[in-house]
Amino acid sequence: MRAFTFFFLLLPILMMAQDLKIRDYEFVSRNKDTVQAELGTFMVPEDRSNPDSREIKISFIRFKSTNPNPGSPIVYLAGGPGGSGIQTARSVRFDLFMKLREVADVIAYDQRGTGWSNSLPSFSAMKPVDVTKPMAREVYIKSSLDNIEAMKTACKDAGATLEAYNTTENAHDIDDLRKALGEDKISIWGISYGSHLSFEYIRLFEDNIDRAVIASMEGPDHTIKLPSNTEAFINMLCERAKDNYGFEPKYPNLREKITYVHEKLKQEPAIVTFEDKNGKSKTVGFNNFELQVLMANIYLRDPWDIKKYARIYSEMYEGDYSSIAPRMLQIKQFALSRMNPMAFAMDMSSGMSAERNAQIKAERETTTYGPALSFIMYDWMNADVFPMLPDEFRKQKKNKVKALLVSGMLDGRTYVSAAKEIAKNFTNGHHVILDHAGHNLFMLSEDVQQLVVDFFAGKDVSDRKIELEPVPFE
Repeated sequence: MRAFTFFFLLLPILMMAQDLKIRDYEFVSRNKDTVQAELGTFMVPEDRSNPDSREIKISFIRFKSTNPNPGSPIVYLAGGPGGSGIQTARSVRFDLFMKLREVADVIAYDQRGTGWSNSLPSFSAMKPVDVTKPMAREVYIKSSLDNIEAMKTACKDAGATLEAYNTTENAHDIDDLRKALGEDKISIWGISYGSHLSFEYIRLFEDNIDRAVIASMEGPDHTIKLPSNTEAFINMLCERAKDNYGFEPKYPNLREKITYVHEKLKQEPAIVTFEDKNGKSKTVGFNNFELQVLMANIYLRDPWDIKKYARIYSEMYEGDYSSIAPRMLQIKQFALSRMNPMAFAMDMSSGMSAERNAQIKAERETTTYGPALSFIMYDWMNADVFPMLPDEFRKQKKNKVKALLVSGMLDGRTYVSAAKEIAKNFTNGHHVILDHAGHNLFMLSEDVQQLVVDFFAGKDVSDRKIELEPVPFE
């Protein structure tokens, strides 16, 4: 009788394992490096709250460890949301994926709705925009709401439950991967939205985690960034620009120039004619809101973007908008026409707490960019166009996960000030703050990569010092 009972307890695990399919796969990187790997797939319910939900396929690439006694598999969680772990392994972080094989199997994982795990319909809402005229925030909101409804309809018609593309379901998929692989524990490696997903996996499945490396951290209630944090980041850049790390040119009055440019555009939008790369004449019109969106989203992420920041504002201060005109044209052409259903649903379902909403509302008109770093997502959330996850999702509790937390001082996406608050909840965490590093920080130096490898290998990295060279302003 006892054996009979044990069989039925084991049956769900056996059935899950039967869903797992693995075959040999020749993995080729963007630089044509070739490595033997495995392609794995398994099935999960799209909507776990619905017993009649369809199943969707999740795909991953497994790089087998070179260690004869490997540790827990390391699962890479890409950013975005919408990034593909498999494509990341092919490109900028290929070398680090390979190095981590010294420790354990490394899994390039495509989250639901991304890459080879995407079963959502493609959606393109090509609503024509007159790029020669400035467009108010309210017009963007109205036009985008029409596009959102069309996207939701397209998903429904395809049999997809878009509301199931949320970070909680995403975290359950990861644990289903762990069970399918037959592992007691896994290690997780996440950056940006991958950090956001990591925090939810920790909240739900802390005991199933061996180690975690989490970088460029977006907390559970940080989907919409605080305008005051962006303002503090701008002020830091202005201070650094005064001396420009000892290089030339120096920008002693950058803060004043920024204020002047935005005040001027509030009074009078700009119309700029320029030649594109093919020598064709183009005209683009924009107002203060559109400049907020452009500058916050294009020029604050990493040092190689930030280095242009002071020069561009100095040019605009003199009335020269030629440097930003081509970028502005792209923003206006594609901001409303390229909607990724997975990215939209993940961000919107993460939502924001009532307290954060009130703080953003109080700060939005008194700061340089307001909430423009998130385009008009803040407005979408207040228009209640998509269901948010419950409040407990956005409340981070203390945990005991062995974690390496990594932040860049020049990360204009996920700010160090917010990361410090997150780090307080990791009782076994070590927070490394890298000066001169931005949002994409893993591949900045061999020292950063070795830090990650050594931590996953169980080495003490608490006294590790990493020095990075500054990137001066142009």
